[in-house]
Amino acid sequence: MDTFAHLSVDELALWLAQKDRPAILDIRDPQSYAAGHIDQAWHLTQETLQAFLAQHDWDRPVVVVCYHGHSSQGAAQYLLGQGLDQVYSLDGGFEAWRRIHPFVQSE
Repeated sequence: MDTFAHLSVDELALWLAQKDRPAILDIRDPQSYAAGHIDQAWHLTQETLQAFLAQHDWDRPVVVVCYHGHSSQGAAQYLLGQGLDQVYSLDGGFEAWRRIHPFVQSE
């Protein structure tokens, strides 16, 4: 069975600086997402999941972000089951990202 990969905050920062960025899927609650998120992150919820799957370039890797890196693992495994094959979970989640990259996108 396929499994997702883990990605550190530093690895993600390097990847986001490149031309071929992964899609960032933020699965936190709407208030947390609105208060701040990684630039260009898609707010993935039960309501937006089907739209994301329909619009996503399936060759583009995805990185799932939650609060602390726990819930994102289950979501990453779920996305693998939907047919995506390059799925990562951000270790430490948004809180780890925010500690190192305090200037985050907000709405």
